[in-house]
Amino acid sequence: MTGRPDQDGEQQLRLLDDAWEKASQHWLDGTARQFGDGHWASLLQESRGYLEALRKLMDTLDAAERDTEG
Repeated sequence: MTGRPDQDGEQQLRLLDDAWEKASQHWLDGTARQFGDGHWASLLQESRGYLEALRKLMDTLDAAERDTEG
């Protein structure tokens, strides 16, 4: 992973989501549903919100760096 932390985080979140999708095809009991609905869905949503805020912060820092160069 190289680049901005927000982009790296998005890539890692996609990898985790893909892993969950594969696991959920074979893990079909109530515990799996509880994990998927009760834990994974909210973790995914919170993580995406965090990464969006991080993206905005990184954009602001990049703009400030450009504005102060020279």
